[in-house]
Amino acid sequence: MLAVREHCQHNTKILDLSGSFDASSKLGLEVAILGAKEMGCQHIILNFAEITWIDSMGLGQLFLWYHKMRPNHVHLSIVSPQPTVRNLLESTHLSEIVPIYQSEKEAVEAQPQTPYV
Repeated sequence: MLAVREHCQHNTKILDLSGSFDASSKLGLEVAILGAKEMGCQHIILNFAEITWIDSMGLGQLFLWYHKMRPNHVHLSIVSPQPTVRNLLESTHLSEIVPIYQSEKEAVEAQPQTPYV
């Protein structure tokens, strides 16, 4: 099960996640992400510090959300993934389109550099 807590800083929505991110847990997170886009947020940070596992469906969802946000110039970032989760993000090359930061502060301060064309 995936738990989602959210808070905002300026035009950034921060989603603190805990548990496993798999096919059965995507709906609640999708509602939060799409809701942030509708609220006009320009940056959505997914705090993965307490994510214990992500499966292929979770990885696929991140990829799909990236493409749903891109036309609206909304950036996704990931913060503090555990080593196993980080390895999965990197081995699937998802980290090349969704930046990974060490801390929430670093992610908030970073201006996403990915140009949308």
